[in-house]
Amino acid sequence: MLKFAICIGICYEWLYGPQIHTLQSVGSASVRALLTALLAWMALEALQAVWKAIMTLDNRPQRRVDPRPTIIGK
Repeated sequence: MLKFAICIGICYEWLYGPQIHTLQSVGSASVRALLTALLAWMALEALQAVWKAIMTLDNRPQRRVDPRPTIIGK
């Protein structure tokens, strides 16, 4: 998931970041890309946790419970 988050962060900075003209702007762009990557990583991990929780749910139909008591040994 981290590699996808890093790609998302870099792509976001390329698309929506300001133009880089100085060395200082390179540093701030790198920090923004890192923070965006961390945010994307948190979102992807949360989605993965929700997906795994959903996949653990039992999808079998419930068995019908017989209300009559059973006599053992009959």
